[in-house]
Amino acid sequence: MRIVQFLALWLVCVSPWLAHAAGPRTKVVARGVLSWSDDFAKAEAESRRRGLPLLVHFHASWCGPCRRMERDVLDTRSLQTRLGSHVIAVRVDTDRDPAVTARFRVKLLPTDLVVAPDGRQLARSQGYQGLRAYLGRMGAAVDRYRAAHPPRASSASKPVAPRSSRLGLRGFSPVTLWKQTRWQRGDKRFACRVGNVVYHLASAEELKQFRGDPLRYVPRRSGLDVVQLMETKRSVIGDVRYAVFYDGGLYLFGDTASLAKFRRSPRRYAPSQRPSSTTAD
Repeated sequence: MRIVQFLALWLVCVSPWLAHAAGPRTKVVARGVLSWSDDFAKAEAESRRRGLPLLVHFHASWCGPCRRMERDVLDTRSLQTRLGSHVIAVRVDTDRDPAVTARFRVKLLPTDLVVAPDGRQLARSQGYQGLRAYLGRMGAAVDRYRAAHPPRASSASKPVAPRSSRLGLRGFSPVTLWKQTRWQRGDKRFACRVGNVVYHLASAEELKQFRGDPLRYVPRRSGLDVVQLMETKRSVIGDVRYAVFYDGGLYLFGDTASLAKFRRSPRRYAPSQRPSSTTAD
């Protein structure tokens, strides 16, 4: 039986959640981290703007194979490492987005697509797919697209606007927390961005460890409240006051009610991931 280890939060007062723009010292993680959107229109616009294909996962709340596939494939480190920098990923709930579902003629769940920025379908899978089969089909389609469409050259005459970002874990070091189960303030000199979240590490050695395997240390589901995500489909950013380690991962919650629900039934909200035998490129 798995043991749920809850963090003893000794903080009496914590600073407000800060919006943080990465400065010149911010380190960018070398390998991509796949961030799944729930807004197809925004994802499609981003695909066209950046010239990257869409990776689309059609699912429904009542679909058991969809949940299994999210656990075994979509949320694995292997998939994120393999495709994280090369696609715009979006999940489409067929009950909530019938127009998008009809547009792509989805009849079976789960269905996954690779779609070019101009709307052409490059690959399609239907039904549950294991990690090896999924990477073989979808990864190959992404590779073919990349070979035919080299990355766009940036214009030297136009300044690049910095990406908006937020400060993760309120500035506490995720490596210290993960290894020592204690809250230690990080140092902005040792900053590292994962997606749109910037984390502060406590030392140069911690920064090196974090950059080597960021997905090991960052909160699951990018720090979103998994209870709210499952029950209301709302993306609520979790708070360090309501944090828990479960099955090798850190989870954050928006309030005590979500935390209590998770404590009563953690496997419902955080099904364990099977170790992958597939190595990423």
